[in-house]
Amino acid sequence: MKKKTVGIITILKVNNYGAELQSYATQRIMNLMGYDAEIIDYLYYRNSGHIKEKCSMPFYPYPVKNRIKEFGLYVIDKIEKIFESDSIKHRKMRFEEFHKHFNRFSTKQYRKYSELFNNPPIYDAYCVGSDQVWNPRCYTNLNPYFLKFVPNISIKFSYASSFGVKDIPDSARKQYIECLQNLSYIGVREETGVDLVQKLTGRKATWCLDPTLLLDREEWSKVETLVDGIPQRYVLVYELHSTDKIMETALFLAEELRCKIVRICKNTSSTKKRPNVINIVEAGPSEFIYLFNHATAIVTNSFHGTAFSINFRKDFYCVLTRKLLNNNRQLDLLNLCKLTNRIIYDDEPLPQWSTIDYTIASKAIEDFKIKSTNYIQEAINGQTK
Repeated sequence: MKKKTVGIITILKVNNYGAELQSYATQRIMNLMGYDAEIIDYLYYRNSGHIKEKCSMPFYPYPVKNRIKEFGLYVIDKIEKIFESDSIKHRKMRFEEFHKHFNRFSTKQYRKYSELFNNPPIYDAYCVGSDQVWNPRCYTNLNPYFLKFVPNISIKFSYASSFGVKDIPDSARKQYIECLQNLSYIGVREETGVDLVQKLTGRKATWCLDPTLLLDREEWSKVETLVDGIPQRYVLVYELHSTDKIMETALFLAEELRCKIVRICKNTSSTKKRPNVINIVEAGPSEFIYLFNHATAIVTNSFHGTAFSINFRKDFYCVLTRKLLNNNRQLDLLNLCKLTNRIIYDDEPLPQWSTIDYTIASKAIEDFKIKSTNYIQEAINGQTK
């Protein structure tokens, strides 16, 4: 019997660990479930190969302050390309190698919005997600990520897709309601996303596990690559935005555990040197997995940093800043696993060090895996719930 084909559209090829690893995991779990899944090679707007068009601009009035921020990021990217160092080149090469060895892409690459809509790839079912594919702060038309290019007769579903925010701007609500109605099945990454879909459309969405948690430690070990020059025991730091509290926590743990500190730099421009801290600048996705898998303890403020800490059953702390609007990603996951005691807010004193008993968390993850893979099965096969 011929395997059902699934086309996945998501965010990747953006030099971001979480994006690359969630896209791999989504494809991999569907392949393990017996489907013929591949990633639709539509270049995200932050990829230098993406060609902007009038039709690819945001589908709602975009706030001026966000336009300014996007322009600033564009300028920084251009400057970095002019002064591209060997470290940047090596890092990019490792991301490309990961794609080459572990991801399967559509035959055609889509660099333009119009190319995707005028000549879409053909599959039995189409999936969008996971990651923040529905974030209204993205400076691009989100129609591709609501599968608007897909023929209406096809099965269209989201898996662990995230809004990245608690609410949708009033100026975009009409478009979001229409786009969400385009999907046959709606699966979201955060519990808050379930509430948001209900509020916008009246539909019941399925809360799904982030795809990186659908693959166990043994499966992830198949894609890791050894990182030379690091100590046998180390506290790993991975931060999306730098705060003094993260390094304060890491130094506390390093002293408590008699370890050194290894820091994965989010990009090659965030390499502030500190005494007794080893900066890892050139890691690709495979090296990222290795560093998490072999760490003694972990300090992070990243959602995927938190997810991999839990998946690999590491002792960790998640350091959060109260004023940020997207803490719900980590909070929902930590609430699910009954691990909210591993949160440190940056305006609080450090707690006493303690190890983690993963009995409850592991059971919660395993139960959620079953629910999430059942959802995938139902969606691909068009089953009625």
